Amino acid sequence: MAGTTVDSELNAERGQPCPRDRSFQARADKAVRAPQAPVDFRLAQFSDDPAIRGLLRRNPMPGAISLTFEREPSFFAATGLAGAADQTILAFDRERLVCLGRCSIRRRYVNGVAKQVGYLTDLRLDASVQGRFDILRRGYKFFQTLQDSKPADHYFTSIAADNERSLRFLERGVPGMPHYEFISNFFTLLLPVRRKLAARRRPPEITTVASGSEERLPEIVQFLNEQSKRYELAACWTTDDLLGLQHIGLPLSDLRLATDGTNVVGCAALWDQRNFKQTVIRGYPGRVLVARPWLNLAAKLFGTSRLPPIGATLAQAFLSPLAVTEGRDDILHTLLEQALQQAATRGLEFLTLGFGAGNWKLAFIRNHYRCREYQTRIYQVTWPETDLAPRHRSAGFQTCRADFQSANHPHSQSTSASSQPSPDRTIFPEVSLL
Repeated sequence: MAGTTVDSELNAERGQPCPRDRSFQARADKAVRAPQAPVDFRLAQFSDDPAIRGLLRRNPMPGAISLTFEREPSFFAATGLAGAADQTILAFDRERLVCLGRCSIRRRYVNGVAKQVGYLTDLRLDASVQGRFDILRRGYKFFQTLQDSKPADHYFTSIAADNERSLRFLERGVPGMPHYEFISNFFTLLLPVRRKLAARRRPPEITTVASGSEERLPEIVQFLNEQSKRYELAACWTTDDLLGLQHIGLPLSDLRLATDGTNVVGCAALWDQRNFKQTVIRGYPGRVLVARPWLNLAAKLFGTSRLPPIGATLAQAFLSPLAVTEGRDDILHTLLEQALQQAATRGLEFLTLGFGAGNWKLAFIRNHYRCREYQTRIYQVTWPETDLAPRHRSAGFQTCRADFQSANHPHSQSTSASSQPSPDRTIFPEVSLL
């Protein structure tokens, strides 16, 4: 996402080898100072929708598998999810859209308290302006100006863990850019949906699972938030948030509630977002492309997920919202199995989930399921020398970040036993809302 854009910014030619640190920094500094053609920045309007969707289609995210993250039939259908306040910034070079970025602000938990938190996402730079670092720098400045009057309490973003050049660049810092500070690793899991469900090991039937309803909505929201408070950056839900998701493909009846007879102990929903947000396959490595027919034949024989053709939308759905009483792996197992069965009946290929490092659910799924993983790094984003800085440096988030650092760097020394992080203090920013 953001990291890929920065990578292409600093490497004007595709396939250029990774520069040494000193050369890397010098090129960035030179790009900041270099005069460039004027670029106009403004907030997105509905009339910009065709240009935005075209920019997303034209610029795949490089990697082992080339992907585009598209927003059909309307980019704006994917904004404002679950009560979020979104700002999308566009950059035009001679009336051509060349860059976009979005900030989605919603209430999330930081140290158990609901705060206004902005997520920086959808950063895309058109291939026609590679090497134009000034666009990125000025875009952040424009965003900072917009946020000055009513900033969020905190901002964060995610960057692919294998994008080493971008990570090195952002962690080092460049004049005119915000400050990126590492919080935690985040793992997106794709669980293949098996067609031969009879071969699965069934979880013990020790709970009752029922569909959600408007009558049970207050109970659902209370349980979701009780569990969210245990994690950093987890969504703070309201009844209006959940009701608002019904018109974009998540009816209350798709919420599955696990109870122990009286109390809710688990909640999960299979949320298929393909009607407004798509992940499209744009390319495979050469060897995979050649072997794809044989791999898909094996997938058909064993009832596992196939490799879609180039140009196809990945048939995935998120398991989100997701909340389970701490340590109840039996409940998690039950909800996962029911979701996988439901996904199979809907013709889905993958069930997608996301967890921060150290989450007990992550360990359970890795031990019990075969899955594909995509690792990103979560960063807090600040503007140290601006009016926004005091809000970002609140004592609450400093404590939160210290816990993250201790949890993700086990060799770091602690000054006292009380400063050790709780096992619950991992991040859990619902992957469906990223």
